[in-house]
Amino acid sequence: MAPTNEKNSETEAEISPPQLAAWEFAGLLLTYWCNARCAFCYVNSGPRRRGWMSVEQTLSLWSGLDQLAAEHGRCMRIHLAGGEPFGDWPRMLSIVRAARDAGLSPLEKIETNAFWATGDGLTRARLEQLDTLGMGALVVSTDVYHQRFVPFERVRRCVEIAREVLGKSRVHVRRRGYYKNPVDPSELDHADLQKAYSDALARYKDRFTGRAAEALAQLAPRRPAESFQNQNCAKEILLSKHVHIDRYGHVFPGVCNGILLGDALQTSPSALWKRLAIEHPDRPVVSALVDGGSYLLMQRALRHGYAPLATGYAGKCHLCHHVRRFLFERGVWPTELGPEECYR
Repeated sequence: MAPTNEKNSETEAEISPPQLAAWEFAGLLLTYWCNARCAFCYVNSGPRRRGWMSVEQTLSLWSGLDQLAAEHGRCMRIHLAGGEPFGDWPRMLSIVRAARDAGLSPLEKIETNAFWATGDGLTRARLEQLDTLGMGALVVSTDVYHQRFVPFERVRRCVEIAREVLGKSRVHVRRRGYYKNPVDPSELDHADLQKAYSDALARYKDRFTGRAAEALAQLAPRRPAESFQNQNCAKEILLSKHVHIDRYGHVFPGVCNGILLGDALQTSPSALWKRLAIEHPDRPVVSALVDGGSYLLMQRALRHGYAPLATGYAGKCHLCHHVRRFLFERGVWPTELGPEECYR
């Protein structure tokens, strides 16, 4: 009997639902505003977006995330992002200073496209202030998408001065290959720009969510929805230790903005995490993605009138976004899909 019981236990372990990982990395999306409107932006940021996370909201979320991590014997790693967090410099500086003064976990990094680095003196002064307040690292984005909106000279100025102020190890360039060999997209005609986009997609494997699903998916090979039916998203939804929280308090899985795990301004991150750990098998969107990926989510959407694209999809994320946008626009499962910025 012992061997049989052991085998049954193994079988039960194999089919039991995956457990929710404790969150250890959190990005606070201070705003959806951005000076740029990049073709690949997964949160649809742009210059027409409005609204910012307040200092008080940011500190509340930060403190709550620290508590959640401490309950699991860990230290939370916080980064500030957007949109473009430097779009309201006084507010961001106040947030960083207040978090430091409150004794919250160290600020791991801030992400930026360097649009604000218009002069050497201004750039150095801001970076020195952030360094004094304990910012761990600066992440500077540069690629053919960003450089349609941000002159590359500002990126170079920001990176070079940051390396002087912070040290090279604390300056991270997202897309170092492009930084070493930049291409000015303003000098490209439409065909060459599309080719540059295609090359970037092939090299960096950007996800087809948000604006990328609308603006770039046509540049990639398409496959029918059935091609993705064996690709579940348990790793991205439940097993990831990374989340993003926007200015409304919406908690998203780290790489899947637009999928709502809860509201961290109404419920503490700790209580929210515990609730999600219990309830996720009963949530229509989350359970579909965990069990069967975007294909299973599509199957559920068919009952609400969804029609698959005859041209197919550029990947499981493209399928997921297209289905979620359909559901969002029709008000299906509103507690799991939003906000409007991620879909319109």
